[in-house]
Amino acid sequence: MKKIGVFYGTTSGITAGIVDEIEFYLRGEEYEVFDVANGIDEMESIENLILVSPTYGVGELQKDWENVYDKLKSLDFTNKVVGIVGVGNQFAFGESYVGSMRKLYDAVTAKGAKVVGFTSTEGYSYEETESVVDDRFVGLALDESNQDNETPDRIKAWIEEIKPLFN
Repeated sequence: MKKIGVFYGTTSGITAGIVDEIEFYLRGEEYEVFDVANGIDEMESIENLILVSPTYGVGELQKDWENVYDKLKSLDFTNKVVGIVGVGNQFAFGESYVGSMRKLYDAVTAKGAKVVGFTSTEGYSYEETESVVDDRFVGLALDESNQDNETPDRIKAWIEEIKPLFN
Protein backbone atom coordinates (compact mmCIF):
# COMPACT_ATOMS: atom_id res chain seq x y z
CA MET A 1 0.00 0.00 0.00
CA LYS A 2 1.16 3.50 -0.78
CA LYS A 3 1.70 6.08 1.93
CA ILE A 4 -1.35 7.54 3.68
CA GLY A 5 -1.50 11.22 4.54
CA VAL A 6 -3.69 12.14 7.51
CA PHE A 7 -4.60 15.84 7.40
CA TYR A 8 -6.45 17.41 10.30
CA GLY A 9 -7.40 20.68 11.90
CA THR A 10 -8.07 21.13 15.60
CA THR A 11 -8.95 23.99 17.89
CA SER A 12 -9.70 22.42 21.26
CA GLY A 13 -7.49 19.34 20.87
CA ILE A 14 -10.37 16.85 20.60
CA THR A 15 -9.68 16.20 16.92
CA ALA A 16 -5.97 15.72 17.65
CA GLY A 17 -7.05 12.94 20.03
CA ILE A 18 -9.11 11.38 17.23
CA VAL A 19 -6.04 11.48 14.99
CA ASP A 20 -4.02 9.71 17.71
CA GLU A 21 -6.65 6.95 17.67
CA ILE A 22 -6.52 6.75 13.86
CA GLU A 23 -2.73 6.44 14.08
CA PHE A 24 -3.11 3.53 16.51
CA TYR A 25 -5.14 1.61 13.92
CA LEU A 26 -2.76 2.56 11.08
CA ARG A 27 0.24 1.07 12.89
CA GLY A 28 2.26 -1.08 10.55
CA GLU A 29 1.32 1.06 7.54
CA GLU A 30 3.31 3.88 6.00
CA TYR A 31 1.57 7.12 6.96
CA GLU A 32 2.29 10.68 7.96
CA VAL A 33 0.18 13.16 9.91
CA PHE A 34 -0.16 16.82 8.94
CA ASP A 35 -1.80 19.65 10.88
CA VAL A 36 -3.46 21.83 8.22
CA ALA A 37 -2.55 24.90 10.29
CA ASN A 38 0.85 24.41 8.62
CA GLY A 39 -0.64 24.18 5.13
CA ILE A 40 -1.60 21.36 2.79
CA ASP A 41 1.21 21.39 0.22
CA GLU A 42 2.12 17.77 1.01
CA MET A 43 -1.38 16.69 -0.05
CA GLU A 44 -0.40 17.04 -3.71
CA SER A 45 2.21 14.26 -3.55
CA ILE A 46 0.20 11.71 -1.55
CA GLU A 47 -2.40 9.49 -3.24
CA ASN A 48 -4.14 8.09 -0.14
CA LEU A 49 -5.64 10.70 2.15
CA ILE A 50 -7.62 10.84 5.37
CA LEU A 51 -9.10 14.28 6.06
CA VAL A 52 -10.29 14.99 9.62
CA SER A 53 -12.23 18.07 10.73
CA PRO A 54 -14.47 19.07 13.60
CA THR A 55 -17.57 21.08 12.78
CA TYR A 56 -18.06 24.58 14.14
CA GLY A 57 -20.99 26.96 14.02
CA VAL A 58 -23.73 25.77 11.72
CA GLY A 59 -21.93 23.06 9.77
CA GLU A 60 -18.74 25.03 9.21
CA LEU A 61 -15.16 23.86 8.86
CA GLN A 62 -12.66 24.32 11.67
CA LYS A 63 -10.71 27.59 11.19
CA ASP A 64 -7.45 26.00 10.01
CA TRP A 65 -9.36 24.04 7.36
CA GLU A 66 -11.21 27.22 6.43
CA ASN A 67 -7.85 28.95 5.92
CA VAL A 68 -6.71 26.30 3.39
CA TYR A 69 -10.10 25.60 1.80
CA ASP A 70 -9.53 27.65 -1.36
CA LYS A 71 -6.28 25.79 -1.99
CA LEU A 72 -7.99 22.46 -1.26
CA LYS A 73 -10.63 23.26 -3.87
CA SER A 74 -7.91 24.04 -6.43
CA LEU A 75 -5.97 20.76 -6.08
CA ASP A 76 -6.31 17.91 -8.56
CA PHE A 77 -7.60 14.80 -6.78
CA THR A 78 -7.62 12.56 -9.86
CA ASN A 79 -6.30 9.11 -8.87
CA LYS A 80 -6.48 9.99 -5.17
CA VAL A 81 -8.43 7.92 -2.65
CA VAL A 82 -9.88 9.95 0.22
CA GLY A 83 -11.49 9.00 3.53
CA ILE A 84 -13.21 11.72 5.56
CA VAL A 85 -13.76 11.94 9.31
CA GLY A 86 -16.09 14.49 10.87
CA VAL A 87 -16.28 15.33 14.56
CA GLY A 88 -19.36 17.00 16.00
CA ASN A 89 -22.05 17.05 18.68
CA GLN A 90 -25.26 15.48 17.42
CA PHE A 91 -27.39 16.84 20.26
CA ALA A 92 -26.12 20.40 20.76
CA PHE A 93 -25.70 20.91 16.99
CA GLY A 94 -28.20 18.38 15.68
CA GLU A 95 -29.31 20.69 12.89
CA SER A 96 -25.86 20.68 11.30
CA TYR A 97 -24.20 17.53 12.64
CA VAL A 98 -20.72 16.92 11.13
CA GLY A 99 -21.39 19.45 8.36
CA SER A 100 -17.67 19.92 7.84
CA MET A 101 -17.51 16.47 6.24
CA ARG A 102 -19.73 17.61 3.40
CA LYS A 103 -17.56 20.64 2.70
CA LEU A 104 -14.47 18.41 2.42
CA TYR A 105 -16.40 15.85 0.37
CA ASP A 106 -17.66 18.46 -2.09
CA ALA A 107 -14.19 19.99 -2.51
CA VAL A 108 -12.40 16.72 -3.28
CA THR A 109 -15.09 15.04 -5.38
CA ALA A 110 -15.39 18.14 -7.57
CA LYS A 111 -11.72 17.65 -8.43
CA GLY A 112 -11.81 13.90 -9.14
CA ALA A 113 -11.27 12.13 -5.79
CA LYS A 114 -12.60 8.68 -5.10
CA VAL A 115 -14.13 8.98 -1.62
CA VAL A 116 -14.26 5.79 0.46
CA GLY A 117 -15.51 4.94 3.92
CA PHE A 118 -19.17 5.95 3.78
CA THR A 119 -20.80 4.85 7.06
CA SER A 120 -24.27 4.05 8.34
CA THR A 121 -26.38 6.68 10.08
CA GLU A 122 -27.72 4.04 12.49
CA GLY A 123 -26.85 4.67 16.12
CA TYR A 124 -26.86 8.45 15.76
CA SER A 125 -29.52 10.93 16.87
CA TYR A 126 -29.42 14.25 15.02
CA GLU A 127 -32.02 16.47 13.38
CA GLU A 128 -30.38 16.88 10.00
CA THR A 129 -27.07 16.99 8.23
CA GLU A 130 -25.78 17.75 4.76
CA SER A 131 -23.16 15.03 5.25
CA VAL A 132 -25.46 12.18 4.22
CA VAL A 133 -25.53 10.91 0.62
CA ASP A 134 -27.66 7.89 -0.32
CA ASP A 135 -28.62 7.38 3.35
CA ARG A 136 -24.99 7.12 4.51
CA PHE A 137 -22.52 9.58 6.02
CA VAL A 138 -19.86 10.60 3.46
CA GLY A 139 -17.26 9.42 5.96
CA LEU A 140 -16.89 8.50 9.59
CA ALA A 141 -19.02 10.61 11.94
CA LEU A 142 -17.81 10.86 15.54
CA ASP A 143 -19.35 12.50 18.61
CA GLU A 144 -16.85 12.81 21.45
CA SER A 145 -19.33 14.74 23.62
CA ASN A 146 -22.05 12.09 23.69
CA GLN A 147 -20.69 8.83 22.26
CA ASP A 148 -16.99 8.82 23.08
CA ASN A 149 -17.31 5.21 24.22
CA GLU A 150 -18.20 4.30 20.60
CA THR A 151 -15.21 6.09 19.05
CA PRO A 152 -12.49 3.41 19.29
CA ASP A 153 -14.70 0.69 17.76
CA ARG A 154 -15.98 3.02 15.05
CA ILE A 155 -12.46 4.10 14.09
CA LYS A 156 -11.18 0.52 14.13
CA ALA A 157 -13.99 -0.76 11.88
CA TRP A 158 -13.65 2.22 9.53
CA ILE A 159 -9.87 1.88 9.15
CA GLU A 160 -10.24 -1.87 8.51
CA GLU A 161 -12.79 -1.07 5.79
CA ILE A 162 -10.80 1.61 3.98
CA LYS A 163 -7.25 0.21 4.22
CA PRO A 164 -7.80 -2.33 1.41
CA LEU A 165 -9.15 0.48 -0.79
CA PHE A 166 -5.91 2.42 -0.49
CA ASN A 167 -3.66 0.99 -3.18
